[in-house]
Amino acid sequence: TGPLEPIGVTYGLPTLTEEDGPVAKEVMAEGRTITLEYDGFYVVSTYVPNSGEKLQRLSFRTEVWDAKVLEYLSQLQAKKPVVWTGDLNVAHLDGDIWNCGAKHLAKSAGTTPEERQSFSKVLDETKMADAFRKLHGEGAANWYTYWSVRAQNGPWNRGLRLDYFVCSEGMFDEGAGVAVQDCRMLSGEGEAVELDFIAIDHCAISLTLSV
Repeated sequence: TGPLEPIGVTYGLPTLTEEDGPVAKEVMAEGRTITLEYDGFYVVSTYVPNSGEKLQRLSFRTEVWDAKVLEYLSQLQAKKPVVWTGDLNVAHLDGDIWNCGAKHLAKSAGTTPEERQSFSKVLDETKMADAFRKLHGEGAANWYTYWSVRAQNGPWNRGLRLDYFVCSEGMFDEGAGVAVQDCRMLSGEGEAVELDFIAIDHCAISLTLSV
């Protein structure tokens, strides 16, 4: 069989409008969301807005963006299963943070309590699951997808897990028409082995589906 071809493409986050404020207008111009529709499922790829070094976008991120994403994912899931992926710019649980407990984390973009709690709300209310954690359980802890280049954290594996595949819960059921088979972090060579740390800040991640 050949490559799976989408039957539709949507650019942008349809639930976010200029009426959601000046930051929303900026974000809409940044091109942060693409949705691919396939016969049996959707793939929503997002580069979630960073809350900023001074958290100047934090309230937008948690009160507007996340709410609009939740609304959109819920709309799509009413039609067919959804895979939500990308740099979601949040280290969700303690095992996703190499230095969990450090005092500065509560005021750092991606690790604030507000962002982490808001991500939990999206997962809970959409009934979607972090595929890597769902498949690997406790083994998902201390696997990261981002390392600060400025701090040279790569060689020490001092990282955060910011990149995800989040899937409709039904996709993990035995016999599902579109089913999650595997989710991994990838090294520079594309091998599912111990990461090769190179001069980039994120690693690739992969999701395997049966369709």
